[in-house]
Amino acid sequence: MPNPRSCGFKSWIYNLIIENIKYEKSQLRANALKNMRLIKPLEKSFYEKKLKEMNLSFLGSSQTIGGYYPINNELNILPLLQFLSSIGHKIALPCITERKILDFRIWNMKDSLVMNRYKIYEPVDGLLSIPEIVLVPGLLFDKSLYRLGYGGGFYDRTIQHHRKKDNTKFIGICYPAQIISKLPRAEHDQRLDFLVNLDEI
Repeated sequence: MPNPRSCGFKSWIYNLIIENIKYEKSQLRANALKNMRLIKPLEKSFYEKKLKEMNLSFLGSSQTIGGYYPINNELNILPLLQFLSSIGHKIALPCITERKILDFRIWNMKDSLVMNRYKIYEPVDGLLSIPEIVLVPGLLFDKSLYRLGYGGGFYDRTIQHHRKKDNTKFIGICYPAQIISKLPRAEHDQRLDFLVNLDEI
């Protein structure tokens, strides 16, 4: 029979670890937002151009690409999405849901968008779709392909959901300065399939 005191101690240690991870993440989140505000316009346009010009042969043809509408100085992928649309790919944007799993709706880049409660633009009338590729934003990424987002858990739940039944690949997109060696990690954190490092292109 387990010792109740031992079980209580283990539970206390576990909760302490979780709280420490949450604190570390909140500090990293605040610093990342601050650093992203300091990225100069010239640097932004340099990496936007580099992103658009990278080798996209891994995408195949006529796929549905899940993108994102950039906020908080995230790397602007709209020119890339426009290019992908022009060569025959369908573009989808994430939409929040009550179950905290993102739905992806087709966006032809001419249709208007609405701002959700997190002040992120999303399509409302586009057809629901399951993308083959999802370009994932974030505040920080590490070399083991984990990411730090804004704390809502939407992408973690979405990745976990699609991995159970789909072949969707999730690719991190960011400025090189957002890549660090290692992030604090909790059990629910989901690993990406790939991370684009624009300094290696």
